Amino acid sequence: MGGALFAGVVMVISGATDILQGVVALKNDAFLNGVTGYAYTFNVSSWGYVHVILGGLIALAGIGILMKSQIARFVGIALAAINLVGQFMYLPHQPVWAVVGMALSAFAIWALTTQNRMARA
Repeated sequence: MGGALFAGVVMVISGATDILQGVVALKNDAFLNGVTGYAYTFNVSSWGYVHVILGGLIALAGIGILMKSQIARFVGIALAAINLVGQFMYLPHQPVWAVVGMALSAFAIWALTTQNRMARA
């Protein structure tokens, strides 16, 4: 149960930070670093919508994991992997928060994928 509890809490926190990143991107484009010549350049408002939607889904998956749903576990792994890639692509805009988001996603993936192995030991 410890791995699932850890993953659920981390995913709720990760979802909340993603939502906050998205709101900042939607509300105040000037706050984010201006990036030129970046291969994954999108409108910052587009990134805001991506983060708000993805953050909400991640938080819901985290709540599902805390409610011991097996489906939420698999959805959580997929969403955390998508978030990891999304945070990497968002790195030039907010480096510190992107690294924090990547770390939270990596911890969630680790906890969700090692949960059964820990339970059998």
